[in-house]
Amino acid sequence: MKGAIIHGILLAVMLVYGYRTWTRENTAGPDIGTVVLWDKTDADLVSIEFKSDTKQVKLERRTGGETYWWGLDTTITKTPKPVPPTPPTNAGSGAGSGSAGSAAGSGAGSGSAGSAAGSGSGSGSTGSGAGSGSAGSGAGSGSAAPPPPEMVETKKTREFPLGDSGDKLVKSFTAARALRDLGKPTDEAKKDYKLTDAKSTLTVTFKDGARTFLIGGSVYGGSDRYALEQSSGKAYVLSKDLVAGLEVGESSLHLTDPRGFDVAKIESVTIDAGGQSKTAIRVQAGAEGQQVKTWGDEATKKPNQTLANFIDNANNLRPTEYAPDLKTAGLTPVVTLTYKDERGAVLGTLSLYKHIKVPAAGAEAPANPAPGETEYFIMTPRTRVAAVVRKDTAERAEQDVPTVFSDKPIDSVDPKGNPFGKVPPGALNPHGALPPGGPGSGAAPVPGPGSGAAPVPGPGSGAALPKPPVPGGAAAPAPAAPKPAATPPAPAPKPAAPAPAPVPKPAAPAPAPAPACACARCACARRACARSLSARS
Repeated sequence: MKGAIIHGILLAVMLVYGYRTWTRENTAGPDIGTVVLWDKTDADLVSIEFKSDTKQVKLERRTGGETYWWGLDTTITKTPKPVPPTPPTNAGSGAGSGSAGSAAGSGAGSGSAGSAAGSGSGSGSTGSGAGSGSAGSGAGSGSAAPPPPEMVETKKTREFPLGDSGDKLVKSFTAARALRDLGKPTDEAKKDYKLTDAKSTLTVTFKDGARTFLIGGSVYGGSDRYALEQSSGKAYVLSKDLVAGLEVGESSLHLTDPRGFDVAKIESVTIDAGGQSKTAIRVQAGAEGQQVKTWGDEATKKPNQTLANFIDNANNLRPTEYAPDLKTAGLTPVVTLTYKDERGAVLGTLSLYKHIKVPAAGAEAPANPAPGETEYFIMTPRTRVAAVVRKDTAERAEQDVPTVFSDKPIDSVDPKGNPFGKVPPGALNPHGALPPGGPGSGAAPVPGPGSGAAPVPGPGSGAALPKPPVPGGAAAPAPAAPKPAATPPAPAPKPAAPAPAPVPKPAAPAPAPAPACACARCACARRACARSLSARS
């Protein structure tokens, strides 16, 4: 009993501890260490650069009206240099012509070839000589190993503005810290730290100089890295938060939200396109007690789902890459959104542009050049330059612009409603299915031109049999209204119109398509039709 009480107390303590662990706020920042490397101000920091065999990532301070940080990610690809083709060498044995004076060793009689290509026998009758010797007198018994191919480097640089993660990284390097100070390592320790063959470097440049570190391997059981400062020769353990983002590059440091402000502060959005302007404001929608915030027209103060969808979809215009050399003066404006807070202060803007990307000109211009592809760009105060966005997302935004400014927005379609739209009463048959000729047509489908056959009535329809087609003429039109057949069909129905004389005899009547029903009545109808055609022939 006493043991059970002790275990119960321990279980209660563990539950309380687990609850507090899961519910506490995660306010602790990244642990970059306490060993001081330097203490600088933000204005002293000039650039941060990471280099490896395959990548160079540089974050640099720029000034353009205001000071901001910019990133450059350069990918290095090494490929073997193309080797020019080697001209073929002369073979030792060859067939020479038997004419007089030939250098291949031919002669009037048999003899050895006069060249160093090898010995050969000549035929006096034909005058040709065939060398039977080796492929060359100067050939060695072995060949040296080929030299390693010369490598060619190809660099591709992508530029990007820094996002929140990039800004935090820059602040970490302003007053840099290390996790451990390892002092000056021995040669054996350098091997353990994987610093002997390390090729990655981290250079932090200040206004008064630079500090360069050789980046080694990871510590045992973790992701923190060994680093050797080249000027002092001292080794440190740097936090993974200082190195990992630079190793990954753009995808870890770039700007993710081009608007660059807290979306919860948006209270109104002004949409400008094609000389028109409309403002959407935050409104409440829904039943009492279940109201949610949405967007509505500023004039009516009522929820407008069209405006809400357009503004929400504009959030999907995210950059895929940046074009710093592209000027917006040569682009076609599509729409501009201006975001404001509850006091009417401008939080930021987002402008969507497009242009036709002209294909690169080849050696010869084609007779029918392919049309250029449309590219879309956005620009905001945070992007600073034109940023490429996904074409499908931008096209959807462009197509929705006329709907936003329409006085009668298109109603949403209920996915559970009637997919055929509004069908007039009586268009459906008693079984609830649509007639073959479409909603409300009430007529059977007419065969297309050139089919050569009239529709065959189904069993129990009560419709008269179609009139046989005139030889050489078109098929008879479908009857306007079906009539019940009182008696069996006549053996020879009267044709729709007299045939012109003389009537050429058809080579062979086209076989009629097999009916869907194989009942006795349909079989009788086919036999009667066959007798009618035989009688006319």
